[in-house]
Parts: sequence; structure tokens; C-alpha cells
Amino acid sequence: MARVMVVGNANVDRIWWLDRPLVPGGRLSCQSIEKRYGGGGFNTGLVLLDLGHEVVLVASLYDDDEGRAYLKNLGKRGFNTDFVDLVPGTTPSVEILVDINGERTIIAPAGRRRPGIEALPQVDASLVYLNARAMSATALRQLDDFDRVVSQYPLFAERRPANVLIASRSDMKGAAQAAWQTAAEIAEPRLETLVLTSGMQPIEIVTGQDQVIVDVPRAAPVRDTTGAGDYFAGGYIDAMIGGLDASSAALAGCKAAAARLAASEHAGP
Repeated sequence: MARVMVVGNANVDRIWWLDRPLVPGGRLSCQSIEKRYGGGGFNTGLVLLDLGHEVVLVASLYDDDEGRAYLKNLGKRGFNTDFVDLVPGTTPSVEILVDINGERTIIAPAGRRRPGIEALPQVDASLVYLNARAMSATALRQLDDFDRVVSQYPLFAERRPANVLIASRSDMKGAAQAAWQTAAEIAEPRLETLVLTSGMQPIEIVTGQDQVIVDVPRAAPVRDTTGAGDYFAGGYIDAMIGGLDASSAALAGCKAAAARLAASEHAGP
């Protein structure tokens, strides 16, 4: 299969399983608390590994017992960890509140931000996937060395030169072509396809010329959809590497997300 460079986070998530929805001023109980590995780079990498690809992870972990254990676990799972840096500090948890209806609230650690990506490793990769908070100008220029780049919509609308930009519909305002113009400013000059997802609502595949609507296949309901977008990206990338068109790749992404969410459903209380 292919070698894919995945540039993204590897986090420790702490899941709070709540007994009712969050409401202002409300009181509720926590049914259980679970710690698990997560983060956009980790989640997408898992799908790609399952699909037979080599995954070169570019990320950073904190140099404490928890971070070193995470690094060891990545290696056991099959990730190439040559470019996972250990940086000074203590590993924080990303708090994820999941209510009885499956709605998520994500709370990132205050004042804790890992170093941005200063440079990309010189690796012969078929495709680069970007899901990093910050990238230096040097790292962005290095993307020119790779034929195919897929990126998640960046948190702060920074430049991400990519052939494919995947975004939540909530990130993009206006009609399809207005969304395309916004995406083009972020992913220029190489943007070819914008993929807009919205949960179980139809996916919009947008190019500079047209728009295609792809219905999301029905899937078994799950209580926790954390990581669904990351899993979708893994399935999309696999299909893209296999030469499928954007609509087929979107369906493959849906299938991968549904399979991974169903497999992890047992982790709930």
C-alpha cells in the first residue's frame, strides 16, 4: 500500500459520560470517566493503518511518564514514530463531555499549546495529511515537495496549500461557491476539491466549477461520535490513493467512520 505522512495531534482524552444534557445552571451526574488516546493525527492514522498503509506520524508528546507510554503505544500499533518529538512538560488531558444524547463538549487545556510544526521530514510519502494547529512558513513551503496534500480546515484559518480541503459545514458560511472562495484563500494555489461534512446530513463536494451532493449512508447509532471527522478523513484518503473520485471517496470516508465508531462503542459505560 502507500506511505502517508500524517501531521497532527496525539492527545490523551478524558471522557466524562454524563447522565443528561448540559444546560446553563443545571446539575448533573457523571456516570463514569474514561481515559483514552485520541487526537486528529492519532485517529486518522489508526484508520490508515487498519487499511494497510504505512503511517509516518509527525507530532509531539510531552516528556513525562504518560507521554513516553503513549509513544511506546504508538509504536506497538504500527505507527512510524521517528518524527514524534518529546517536548518538556506534563501531559494534560483534553476533557470531552458526552451527554446522554451523544452531544459532545470539548475543553482543551487552558494555556497549553504544543510547539507548531517547524519543518516537515524528508520522507518519500505518497500523500501528506495535515491536521495541525500551527505550521511555520518553512513547513508550508515544503509541501511543494509532495504531489498530494489533504488538509482539515485549520482552526485559525491559516494557509494550508492542499489539493483537498475537508471542513465541517459549520466552518463555512454561505452557499457552495462562497465556501469555495473561502477555501481557495486557505488552500491556494493547489486546491482542487472542497469536502463539506455535516454529521449525518448530505456531504457537499465542491470544485471551482460545480457541486455534487452525496447522501450519507445510514449507520447504526452510537453514543459517542468523538473522532468521526478524523476517521472520515482516513477513509477518504485511502480511496483517493486508490484512484477513486471525490464522491466515491466521501462514501468510503463514511464507511470508515461508521466502522471505527461502531468498533469503539464498547468503550462506553
